[in-house]
Amino acid sequence: MPTAAYVAELPWDAARPETVVITCVDGRWYRHFQEFVRVHLDSGSCTDFMAVPGGIEPITLVDDVPKDFNFFRRRLESLVAAHGTRRIVVIAHQDCAWYRARLGGVSAADLRAKQIADVRRAAAWLRARFDGVVVQPYFAHLSGTNPEKVIFDAL
Repeated sequence: MPTAAYVAELPWDAARPETVVITCVDGRWYRHFQEFVRVHLDSGSCTDFMAVPGGIEPITLVDDVPKDFNFFRRRLESLVAAHGTRRIVVIAHQDCAWYRARLGGVSAADLRAKQIADVRRAAAWLRARFDGVVVQPYFAHLSGTNPEKVIFDAL
């Protein structure tokens, strides 16, 4: 039998989370996403996270890249069914490298506008697909102060 590399201090909690959070994978933002969900949304310490580059973007690709859409959709549908999800939180963030690479030399304002439009479009799809599940879309951005803070705007 292999030797344990690490033993977690936290006790196991078998309860299924009621919230799934869909975000980008950018690690600079992740602890802020976790704090926002735990503290502001009162989700507690047990929350499901689905993170892919670009966050919710695959849900907007039903016509353009159906394979990406279906890959993401199937996993989300399975998660919602298996865990009895009651709330889906969608968070996009400022200056997403995935969006910037996909859109090419667009301005920061145009990048933000595209991300917000995609989040709103995806939120509408999620609401239609998951009857009875609360969908909460947000956009996270920097405050422009010193030190920088992360602000979450409800969409």
